[in-house]
Amino acid sequence: MGFLQRRRKTSEMFDTKVYDKDLIAEIRRLASSTKRIIDLDDELKTIEFVVFDTETTGFFPYAGDKIISIGAVKLKEGEIKEFFHCLVNPEREVPKEIEELTGIYNHELQDKPKILEAALDFLRFAENTYLVAHCADFDLHFLDVALKRGANTRLLHPIIDTMMLSYHLHPDWTSHHFDVILEKYQIPIIDRHSALGDAKMTALLFQFFLEQLEERGIKTIGALKRSIPSVCRQAPYIRF
Repeated sequence: MGFLQRRRKTSEMFDTKVYDKDLIAEIRRLASSTKRIIDLDDELKTIEFVVFDTETTGFFPYAGDKIISIGAVKLKEGEIKEFFHCLVNPEREVPKEIEELTGIYNHELQDKPKILEAALDFLRFAENTYLVAHCADFDLHFLDVALKRGANTRLLHPIIDTMMLSYHLHPDWTSHHFDVILEKYQIPIIDRHSALGDAKMTALLFQFFLEQLEERGIKTIGALKRSIPSVCRQAPYIRF
C-alpha cells in the first residue's frame, strides 16, 4: 500500500467532518494541555483529582461499542467538591441487558449529546487535574477510541488506577474486584453500574487510599511513583 493510499485509509477512520472545527480544536487543546501539570514534588493531599467512570453499550470499543454515560467527582485537597454527569447518544442501539444493568434506556438517549460534545464537557471539568478510575484501562480505551475517531487525539492526563493502588496497598488480598474492595472498606454500594454512582464510590475509596499512603510516608507523586513496582509503572493505567 502506497503513502497516499495509507493516508486515505487513515482519514476514513476519523469523523472530523461531522463536528464543528472549533469544537475539535478545543478538545485537542484540553486533551493535550494537561500533560504539562506533572510535578513529582506535588503533595498528594493538595493535588486536584477527577475520579470518573463510564457506562457503555458493551466491552469492545474497537468492535463498535460506545459510551452512554460519563460520571465524575472532583476532589480538592482530598475533599469531594463537585460532580459531573452526562448521558451520551451512542448513535446505536443499547442492548437490552445493558439497559437492565445500567437503568439507561434507548429512548432516553435519542436527544442527548453525541460523544465529542459530551467529551468536551468532561474535559473542561477535568482540565488540569489527575484522572482516577477503577480498572482505568477500560474507561480510557473507550474515551481514547472516541477521541481518536472524532478528533484525532487522545487523553494525555496523568492517571491513577485505584485497582492498582489496591494491589499495591493490599498484596495479600485474593480479589481486587470493585465490589469486594467496597465491602472491605465498608463503603455503601449505592447506584452501582451508574457512571456517577460508581465514580462517587471510587472517590470514597480513593480518599481511604490517600490516607493509607500518607500513613506509610508516601506523600508526593514522586514518592508514590517510586513505591510502585516497575511492572505497574509501565502499565497504561498508571501514567504520571
